[in-house]
Amino acid sequence: MGEFSARNLKLCGGVPWALIAAISSVALPVALYYGIRGRYAESLTQHDAQVLYAFFLYAVILGAAVTVTIYLYGCYPRGTRSRLLFGTMSGALIVAYAFMVLVTSGLMPVFSDNGIPLDTKYVALMVAYASVPLIFSAGAEYITSRKKWLESTGSARTGVVSAR
Repeated sequence: MGEFSARNLKLCGGVPWALIAAISSVALPVALYYGIRGRYAESLTQHDAQVLYAFFLYAVILGAAVTVTIYLYGCYPRGTRSRLLFGTMSGALIVAYAFMVLVTSGLMPVFSDNGIPLDTKYVALMVAYASVPLIFSAGAEYITSRKKWLESTGSARTGVVSAR
């Protein structure tokens, strides 16, 4: 199993980042869903209610995936391929989350019909642009910490960084 082995896991290492991810990608959208449903219940059409439910469902499912990958990213030590994988996966999932939850769910017409001028495409683009450095930082962290991690595990050969 190598670098994905359970002996490399630090179970508490990913908890702080996973909590932040759970709050921002699951709890806030769920609160927004219930807030909109409560505040605008009488003015929502059947279509608006279905769109809001799609938003809710996408947020919960993709938010849970983002939370799990960010948790696993924090659990593995720097310089491991497992941390690199989960770091790039979490960045890519955040981009997918932004577009699925904000754009694909069709949330913009619901907002504009109820007097809230919010262009969700621009919000999704801002989230996507903000998560791109996360993907690159996972790669940079891997490159800078790889040799140190290999030396700490005794896997490094003299002058050669192993590709195992």
